[in-house]
Amino acid sequence: MSKRLAGAFAALAMACGAAAPALAQQAATIEARTAPGGVVVTWRLAEPTTRVAFFSRSVIRDLWAVTTPGLTLKDGAVEGEAPFDRFEIRIAPDAAEVDRIYMGLTRVGTGHVLYGPGLELQGMDAVLTMRPVEGEATLPTADAVKGYVYLGPQEAVMRRDGAVVVTSASAPPALTGLLRDGYFAAQKFYGARLDHVLPTEPTLIISTDSPGPMSYRGDVTDTGVISLRFHGDMWASPPPDVAVPLGTFVWHEAFHLWNGHGVETKDGETAPWLHEGGAEYGALVAAVSTGVIDEDQARAALTQRLNGCRKTLGDVDYDARKLKSGSSVYNCGVVVQWIADLETRRASGGTRDVFDLWKTLLDAGRAGDGYGVTDFRALLQPDSAVGVLMDGPGAARWAGIEARLATLGVRMENRPAPSDYETAALWHVAEGLCTGSIGYYTNEDGIRLDTGDRCGVLSGDPKIASVEALDPVTESEAMFRAIQARCAESLPVRYETREGRVIEAPCDRPLTAPTVLAVTVAPPLATRAI
Repeated sequence: MSKRLAGAFAALAMACGAAAPALAQQAATIEARTAPGGVVVTWRLAEPTTRVAFFSRSVIRDLWAVTTPGLTLKDGAVEGEAPFDRFEIRIAPDAAEVDRIYMGLTRVGTGHVLYGPGLELQGMDAVLTMRPVEGEATLPTADAVKGYVYLGPQEAVMRRDGAVVVTSASAPPALTGLLRDGYFAAQKFYGARLDHVLPTEPTLIISTDSPGPMSYRGDVTDTGVISLRFHGDMWASPPPDVAVPLGTFVWHEAFHLWNGHGVETKDGETAPWLHEGGAEYGALVAAVSTGVIDEDQARAALTQRLNGCRKTLGDVDYDARKLKSGSSVYNCGVVVQWIADLETRRASGGTRDVFDLWKTLLDAGRAGDGYGVTDFRALLQPDSAVGVLMDGPGAARWAGIEARLATLGVRMENRPAPSDYETAALWHVAEGLCTGSIGYYTNEDGIRLDTGDRCGVLSGDPKIASVEALDPVTESEAMFRAIQARCAESLPVRYETREGRVIEAPCDRPLTAPTVLAVTVAPPLATRAI
């Protein structure tokens, strides 16, 4: 079953960077070891206390159980009536993935990945030591408290060309082969193009033991560890609609080893579209350049990002808050990078590209105080079309972008798909009635509106058999035209439920045809590998 929500689009949820601890007041030592159902972690404090609070509040601790008598864990703090200088917690793997939140503990077959910053205490320096038993490995071996750390079977670890890959035994070979080979190739490609030796041994961990609900997700920590997690039973034979993003998934996360770690991201929270868009677009270009995907697949990915950004920003003046979370971070971030790449290649006669921009940006960032949006935009061509996207009047934004892209060799056509007509029509009627969020579910039985008690006559989550006597799924464009005609005459739109009930929903606003651009012609993305 799938659900369509206004303003929401499927995206990889990716996090970048780990929080820095507060200034130290005392020290703590932390030890972790494998235990039935998870790991057991022991803290030893330099001085007795009756209360210690965890530094990070964005770690889910619902499945953390204090095993030290007389102590409790509540609201992110361990407390006791009597002073204590040692405590122990049994940590079970997190029960669900949460958008842009690092997993505290995840399974990798019979091993685990522990999030070091989640163990830090307020006002204390800390050293995390992993205690493997015979046959277990731990990665990384230094600075484990700064990010993800693996503790599990040694046999799951593979080293090649200065990089490491860990795979769960249950992961399908086709999946692990694609990701492993892409990861090793990404190290060579980005290392050559960005010309920087990583400060840590890069490590990729592949797990098919994610609790969900997201089908797949990835993130990177300052220990140089990338964790890719997959949920569900479809990964032995991934569906076609995820083939391209799956092929570039590991390339995206690998790019963060260069643009998100070992260098300060000034606008990481306020403008994540820069480092996320850089990683996603860099992954597309690198994947095309190495034959992982072809140019047609890359253009299809650019089409999706362009339309997603268009829906997010609309025709109103730029609002930076719209690009702080969700799929808009990636959609608009990719559009910005594509524009920058096209303009750079055109101005240099093809001798420079987006990787040259990022190399300049990252070299300066490492030598100074990091990089941000201002630094990036200073490297763009004068009068860049990025200004049309973000600075110009919203009403002229998309006509201006289309015109600028045309001068750079891009051709587009309006090609709404049946699902675009379906969504545009159903949302249009609901928008005139609903006071809260709107959406609908599609499954094998058809469509069920998600209207609760907030949508007037359409409330009650009705199951829809037809709209204006037309099937909304198989006759979506005809349904759209019928609703368009009814709304133009301020006539009610007639819904028939699967129970045979007829609902007449008022509509007195014009319904305009959806604009869904398809990139039909574009300069090749492939570029040099060195």
